[in-house]
Amino acid sequence: HIAEKEEYTEKLNAKLREEVEEFLKEYNPEELADVLEVLHAMADLHNFNWADIEDMRKKKADERGGFTKRIILDES
Repeated sequence: HIAEKEEYTEKLNAKLREEVEEFLKEYNPEELADVLEVLHAMADLHNFNWADIEDMRKKKADERGGFTKRIILDES
C-alpha cells in the first residue's frame, strides 16, 4: 500500500534508528549510505532542499568548528 504521511513518517523514523544502529555495529560505508538514503527521504517528505541542508551544515561547521578536528568541549 501507499503510506499516508503520518505512517510514512513513523516508518522512516524507525528505519533511521535501524540503519544508525547497524552502522554503529559494523562501521560499514554501505550502512552509512543507507542512513543517508533515509535522511534524503525525510528531507523530501518535509519539502526540505538537500542543498540548503548542506549549506546549513557547512555554515555551522565554519562557525562552530565541526567534528573533523576531534575537539571535545569539557563541561565545567
